Amino acid sequence: MANNNIEKKAVGIDLDGDGVKDFTLDLKTIIVCLGGLISLVLTYSKLTEQIELNKQEIEVAKTLPPSQSLEIINQKILFLEQHIEAEAKRLDKIEDKVYKR
Repeated sequence: MANNNIEKKAVGIDLDGDGVKDFTLDLKTIIVCLGGLISLVLTYSKLTEQIELNKQEIEVAKTLPPSQSLEIINQKILFLEQHIEAEAKRLDKIEDKVYKR
């Protein structure tokens, strides 16, 4: 019963000094406000920490060579294979002329 009595107590706050309570706060409202404030502060600190980590990772990534997609690499390999085959045929023709095969 004592716990219920504490929850029902409210504090009236007069902001403008006219003697009339402008709003009232009870224990539950104060606890919820404090919990929300603590949550916001912790979220802000975690986000700023994550932003700093991201900035560091971006700086490291700037020093790395640019990555190429697998598709571009495969196209380059295919081009080089075709170029090598064409040059091999050309070399065979030259050898045939030199050695008169």
